[in-house]
Amino acid sequence: MLYAVLVAAVLLFIPAVLAAQTIDGAADWGWGRSMYRTGDEQTTNGSFTQGYTLGYRSAFWDPRFITYTGELTFNKNALTFGQQDSLSQQTGFKFSTNLFATRPFHGSIHASRGFGAESANYPQSVTERSGLTLPPGSAPELRVGRSEFGINWQMAAVKSLPRIELSYQDGSTTVGAGSLEAIQNQSSMQALVAREGPHLSHTLRYQRDAFDNAFSQALRQRYGELSYEFVAKANDRTFGTVRAGRRTTFSLFDVPPQFTDIGVDGIHPPASGEVDLVYGLATLTHQAPAGVSADVTVGYNQEQSASVGTNALLGTATTRYQPITGITFHATGTYGERGQDVAGTRLLVLTRGVATGAEYMLTRRLLRGGIACEVGRGWNTSDRGIDGQSRLWNVRADAGTDLLRFVQLSAGYDQGRSFDDLLPLGNQWQERTHASVRTLFSSRVAVDATHEIASIDRGTAPLVFRTRYTQTMITTAIQLTRDRRVSFAAGRFRNRSFTGDDDNEYIGVAFDGSLIGLLRLSLTARREHTLSSAARLDQDGYYTSGALTYRLRLFTFSLEERYTDLALSTGRQLEPLTFTGNQILFRIGRKFGFAR
Repeated sequence: MLYAVLVAAVLLFIPAVLAAQTIDGAADWGWGRSMYRTGDEQTTNGSFTQGYTLGYRSAFWDPRFITYTGELTFNKNALTFGQQDSLSQQTGFKFSTNLFATRPFHGSIHASRGFGAESANYPQSVTERSGLTLPPGSAPELRVGRSEFGINWQMAAVKSLPRIELSYQDGSTTVGAGSLEAIQNQSSMQALVAREGPHLSHTLRYQRDAFDNAFSQALRQRYGELSYEFVAKANDRTFGTVRAGRRTTFSLFDVPPQFTDIGVDGIHPPASGEVDLVYGLATLTHQAPAGVSADVTVGYNQEQSASVGTNALLGTATTRYQPITGITFHATGTYGERGQDVAGTRLLVLTRGVATGAEYMLTRRLLRGGIACEVGRGWNTSDRGIDGQSRLWNVRADAGTDLLRFVQLSAGYDQGRSFDDLLPLGNQWQERTHASVRTLFSSRVAVDATHEIASIDRGTAPLVFRTRYTQTMITTAIQLTRDRRVSFAAGRFRNRSFTGDDDNEYIGVAFDGSLIGLLRLSLTARREHTLSSAARLDQDGYYTSGALTYRLRLFTFSLEERYTDLALSTGRQLEPLTFTGNQILFRIGRKFGFAR
């Protein structure tokens, strides 16, 4: 009897599995021919590519239990460079599965692996084997392998358990020749545990990112952060928060400081070494019924790199008063210690300061905007008994309007200045102007334009870190018909800093849409000019690309063309290097699939 029941269960299970099966795939073939001219030398290249994909999708027992997909791929490329031939082929597979998709605890797993061989003169091998020095007489064939693995798991919050999120990603690329091998690894891991309630909530986060590139020996990065947040809510008007954590960044190569935003100091890795930040912040906020609110904050942070370190332990109390809607007055008092360590010279300052300001916000049907200002003063005493003062002021104004519902305008201006007699890094001047406009002449035509100018000076003479940043962009999109669209884009970027000047200008046009029936055209053209005084580089180029595609049932035919005209000058060249390339590629693709 038991045997009969088992047989019946298997017979019932097999049709359910088979009914969920799906098999699909694709096949692509391509023939290409290209011409490159560098100076007086001209090279003609040819290519033949073929790729095949076979996929399988199904569910185990029930789609709510487990669904999974698998895919096999094979690619082979044959290229000719003048009198030279190169070859690349790779076989790979992909696998992914989803577990308990409809349950509070659900997860997914995905993995992929590709392996094959390439000729040593294959274009992609030039970059991937940059850290692999082949000895004389070695085999010209390279082993190439790529793999990736990832897992994600979530458990939604229920009454008795916290919300948990976990994810892990790992990928690697390997290039080998004989007994030699170069590896690139990249991984990331994130974890979150949160417990949320009507009055108390806890959140613990961990993040770690790593990148190692053995192809280029000076490229290694690490980022890690562990943080905790606690929120206590006594009632709708009184609540407190506590945040604490540690953040570590590490880099082995020189990364120039990147301009982030006005008044925002990003954390930038040093040329070689580590930046370690420990921080903690506790805030208690109370909102009184008559438009009065107050908060008290105690914060600590310590940031240390190879040559520079800063630390602060400050207590701050702020009161805000809103007599009428739109107008807010505030006052802040600060007491604590600030310190810095530059090149072995340590300075600790006891600081006391007050600041006050006001803000006005206007919101009307056709006009919105606001203005704000703040001034402050501080009294400082160093650990050597030296007295000094600090001063700061900030102003901000922004406005926006909608005219007749087809023009949207916005503009803003920020400026701030801080002075410090004892701490050089406490001296800073910053200014930013920005504007944007969006016009909707009709439902088919839209124009967007933005302009921004920003400046930052930090430090004291003769050592002042200076940045002047300008960016202008404009885009226009025109919907010619339901399936035809043309767009224009132009922009300019300028950066003036103590390390050098950089300029970039571009203009481009694009079209995408059907021409006749199923015949479709995609076309882009762009001109770009780049100048860099730090790198002593001047590059001017024209780029065009187009694709003509026609679909006939499950077949896809495409004709692609790419053209490049580039002139490059550097400080080491007397004459500019010119490069002209023209590539034509014809491709045929076929898709198939069936389910049962």
